[in-house]
Amino acid sequence: MSDMTTPPQGPEDDDPRALAAEYALGLLSDEVQADFEARLAEDPDLRDEVVTWQEHFAGLMIDEVDEVTPSPQVRKRLESILFKSDEPSFWQQLWPYGLGGVAAALVLWFAITSGVIVPDEDALRADLVAELAPTPDGEGLVLSASVDTTRGAVRVVRAGGQPPDGRVFELWLIAGDAAPVSLGLLEEQESTVIDLPEQVLALLPGAVLAISDEPPGGSPTGAPTGAVRAAGALTPS
Repeated sequence: MSDMTTPPQGPEDDDPRALAAEYALGLLSDEVQADFEARLAEDPDLRDEVVTWQEHFAGLMIDEVDEVTPSPQVRKRLESILFKSDEPSFWQQLWPYGLGGVAAALVLWFAITSGVIVPDEDALRADLVAELAPTPDGEGLVLSASVDTTRGAVRVVRAGGQPPDGRVFELWLIAGDAAPVSLGLLEEQESTVIDLPEQVLALLPGAVLAISDEPPGGSPTGAPTGAVRAAGALTPS
């Protein structure tokens, strides 16, 4: 291996060693680089030449550049770029469903007030409703929710779809930028009624309801851990 301060001697423009140097610096065009990498796969001597140039250039950079500690802001930006997750966040999964939930709620309100749908006498007297639109992870789900703030309860009706094997559905309330609040687990049957604590009732207008799949017994962390399966905004009925 050569001295890091002295480059390999005598490469000409048509010499493979010149290409190795340009490859180490990232100067080759895409076409030339592809051909060169094909040669690297079959030529161990050429691979050694690339390593030699890489070590030489790295030594020059280290010798000439003073060490600088990056600011916390720069470090955070670098980490977000280098270690960015392909998995969408909980909030990213929710945002498309806010406006869709408003439109669906208006359709539901019209159906009830026009007499197309006649409410059951035993049903909650809903003053807030939400149509929970399925996400790509919730294909096949048909869910709606109604809230009776006077009684302090929410009913979720599941007309189609099931949780994955070994999982349960958990209902969440998302109000503004606050962390999601668990409202409880959905029953196996079609309809689930959940009593709501007083402190939750004030957060309901304009909030979003979401369904995630969780392990039996619900989220072990107090925050959603599974995929968001459906979501929709609460609107006046």
